[in-house]
Amino acid sequence: MLPFLVRTAWKKLWTLFFISIISFGIIHLAPGQPSQIDPLNPRFTPQQLERYRQAFGLDQPLYVQYARFYQQFFTGELRSFKDNQPVFGKIVERTRNSLPLFILGTILIWCYAFPLGIATAVRRNTLFDRSTTVLVFALISIPGFYLAYLAIIFVVQTFQVDVIGLRTFGREGIGPWYAMMDRTWHLVLPSLMGAAAGIAVLSRYVRSQRLAVISADYVRTARSKGLDEDRVLYRHALRNGLLPFVTMLGLLIPGLIGGSVIFETIFAWPGIGRLGYEAILARDYPVVISINFIAAVLTLIGTLVSDLLYMLVDPRIRL
Repeated sequence: MLPFLVRTAWKKLWTLFFISIISFGIIHLAPGQPSQIDPLNPRFTPQQLERYRQAFGLDQPLYVQYARFYQQFFTGELRSFKDNQPVFGKIVERTRNSLPLFILGTILIWCYAFPLGIATAVRRNTLFDRSTTVLVFALISIPGFYLAYLAIIFVVQTFQVDVIGLRTFGREGIGPWYAMMDRTWHLVLPSLMGAAAGIAVLSRYVRSQRLAVISADYVRTARSKGLDEDRVLYRHALRNGLLPFVTMLGLLIPGLIGGSVIFETIFAWPGIGRLGYEAILARDYPVVISINFIAAVLTLIGTLVSDLLYMLVDPRIRL
C-alpha cells in the first residue's frame, strides 16, 4: 500500500506541475487584457498603464510571471487585479457559501442514485424501468441552465416566493428561526438542480453494474443454495455494485468548483463558481488561475481517494 501511495503521489505532483504551466500559458494567450489596465480604457494615460503593468509584473517575461505568481500564491501574497484584495481571502469567503450547495447536492446524489439504479435493475423491462429510463435520459439531455430557468419560473409563479440569492431581499431583520428557514429554502432549489444530472448519470452506472453483477456466476450459485433474494442482492451482490460510486467519487470532489459555475450564476449565489465566472469576465488572471489550480488539486485528490477506495471494495485490484 505504501509504495503505491508514494508512486501515485509522485505522478500526481508531476501532473499538477504540468497543469499549472499549461493553464498559466493558456490564460495569458487568451485575447484581451485585465479590465483595469486595458489600453482602450480612456481613464488611463499611457504612463498610468505602464505603472499598472509594472506593479502587477505584466511587463516581465512569461516565465518570470509564472514564478512570481506561484511564489505569491503559496505565500498568500497574491492579489486580485480587479480590486487589489487578497485572492486567498476571496476564495475562502466564497467557498464557505459554496459548501452548503456542494454538501446537499452530494447527499442528494448518493441518496437517490444508488436506490434508483438498484430498483431499475431488479425490475428490468417493467413499466417502472422504462418510465424511469425515459426520465433519466431526459434529465441527461436537457441543458442544466435551461432546466434551472424552468424550475425558477415554476416555483416563482406557483408559490410566489423568491429563490434567487442567499436570502429573500428585504427580510434581513426577521428572527433567527425564520432567517434559517429562508436560507434553507434558497438552498434547496439550486442544490436540487445541480444534483439532477448527477443522479441521472450515476443511476445508469449503478443499473448497468447491477445487471452485470446479478447475472454473475457467484450470484446464481447463491440463489441455487436457496438463499433469500434480499440476502443475495444486498449481501453478495452489493459490494460489486458499489464500484460505480467509487469511480464517480473522484468526479464529485472537484464538482465544488466546476459544477457550481452555471447554477451559482443563474441563482445569483455568491459562491466560488460565480467568483470564477466574474473573474473570467474581468480578465482577473490571479483569481482565474488560482481557482483553476485549486480545481486541479481537488481533481487529483479525488482520483487518489477513488483509487484507494477501489482497492478496499475490490480486493483483486491489490494484486
